[in-house]
Amino acid sequence: MGIPIEALILAGFALAHASWSISDVEPGELLIPLAVIETQGQRQLIRFEANSQEEAITRGKRAMTDAQETSDAWAFAREGLMTIGSKREDVLVVEFWARGMSQSAVLDQRFRPVDSSHSFLLIGDPEVALAGQVLDSASARPLLDNVFEGVRSHSKVAPLWDGWH
Repeated sequence: MGIPIEALILAGFALAHASWSISDVEPGELLIPLAVIETQGQRQLIRFEANSQEEAITRGKRAMTDAQETSDAWAFAREGLMTIGSKREDVLVVEFWARGMSQSAVLDQRFRPVDSSHSFLLIGDPEVALAGQVLDSASARPLLDNVFEGVRSHSKVAPLWDGWH
């Protein structure tokens, strides 16, 4: 399955916005799930607030299913956990899709959340998953080049990105 460059750029922009949003929250506060939907070259940012994180994510996923009918591309960002060995790590998960894709793809960006003794930190590069399979770093590199183009297109995040690593 090929991923259109535009989808990767939009996913990078959504990753940048999610990173910016979670970078200065109060300790213990979670990211409000958000989506960036592109239709005819216009982007719309939507946040999914709810009484619980689970409900907000469910609403967001439902909205992305609906957006697939009317939009050219979408990227949905939320906070999650990833198990690495026996340790659970915080991740920003960006699911994304564009016309021409048979199914969505996913970026997983590990991060260290803000707490009383640490500031926000991104850990490594995002992983790219297609059809539930994480790509090896050699296969992911050209895709990540386009994702990082999307990150650099976010005017507020571009000057902060390298300092967060």
